Amino acid sequence: KTTDYATFAHGSWCFLLHYVALAVVLSNCDAKADHIPSVPTHNMSHKERNELKEEAREMFYHAYGAYMEKAYPADELMPLSCTGRYRGITPSRGDLDDVLGK
Repeated sequence: KTTDYATFAHGSWCFLLHYVALAVVLSNCDAKADHIPSVPTHNMSHKERNELKEEAREMFYHAYGAYMEKAYPADELMPLSCTGRYRGITPSRGDLDDVLGK
């Protein structure tokens, strides 16, 4: 029975040590994140932001529509041949293939 407790105690200390090390690393990353420059969106007008948002939406639906028309149910659309490509040996890889939740 003492070996079980010793194993448990050793595992608990290892977990605590890893947890503290992770906390130190993450707190250091957070401090460095303050110095990362960001894209200045405050200089954009609301009209320009909405135009860029709409452009991104149109590009997404263009690509998604092409996939649904030319490649579905394949895993991906090959851009030059406009055909689908299947990857993997299993028909479904769970939520990796179901990014849109459909």
